[in-house]
Amino acid sequence: MSTGSADASTSTRAPPTTTSAPTAEDKSKSIPTPQNAKSKVPPNPKPFPSITGGCLCNTVRYRLLTSPLFSYACHCADCQRTSGTVFGHFVNIEVSAIRIISATPPIAATVTKRPGLISRHVECPSCKTELWSTNSVGPAVADVRAGTLDYPSLMEPDVHACVESKVEWVRLPEGARVVQGMHDLRKMWPGRSLRRLEVCLERWAREHPEEGREDGEKTPTATEVEGEEIEDDEAFEKRFRETERALRERLERLERKLEEEDTRGDGGLEEMTEKLSLGETGEVKDGIVSEPVD
Repeated sequence: MSTGSADASTSTRAPPTTTSAPTAEDKSKSIPTPQNAKSKVPPNPKPFPSITGGCLCNTVRYRLLTSPLFSYACHCADCQRTSGTVFGHFVNIEVSAIRIISATPPIAATVTKRPGLISRHVECPSCKTELWSTNSVGPAVADVRAGTLDYPSLMEPDVHACVESKVEWVRLPEGARVVQGMHDLRKMWPGRSLRRLEVCLERWAREHPEEGREDGEKTPTATEVEGEEIEDDEAFEKRFRETERALRERLERLERKLEEEDTRGDGGLEEMTEKLSLGETGEVKDGIVSEPVD
């Protein structure tokens, strides 16, 4: 009996485990997924998440095709009055990176808010909601009104400008960057955004030559970017280097031209100023200061 009992107890024991090399399938199961852990393997590039916006009546809809250059809040008196709120909140992005996704595009508008303050913006033709303007940087860069985005909370301001005019009861987040007056984009914008800005301005100058200045000064509606592909980082860096080289060559030509003018000794600045005829208000009526540089 004791022997049989021993045999029975032995038969119920689990067989000894053996250690074997993990298979490829086991290894794949052990790789953490983004949901439960961070992978050391860089993920495949993904397109910029869809950030959309539109007007009040939803007639005009748009999408941002890439990340913004900068985001800022302005507490100046002009922004308070023109927006009807206590401050304006704007998102800087290339005009070419805004795609109209509605059947109805916005319309361009130029409005004199007061003497000396001209607003160039696009708005909905139905409800007149101002979607973005091109007043702060130039016609190639839009100041998208953050309130027209579907999720404006995603665009926390990088800086609060003109805080000397801020409404007293507005409390800014702890550690928020603030400046007196308008911020200097050359000091505030990230280096990557500044590089994008240079490429953007160069492209705009190339596509809108001086002879088409009247058309170039019109506020763009961004409808021309439908179907345009957004370049990857490598292509962007390559194009930036080419632009930088072209600008350097133009600068060298300008320096040579100035050196040639200095060696002529034909009166220089005094002779050029004599050619000017100034009106009573100080504007130039005729005369040429210098020839344009290619």
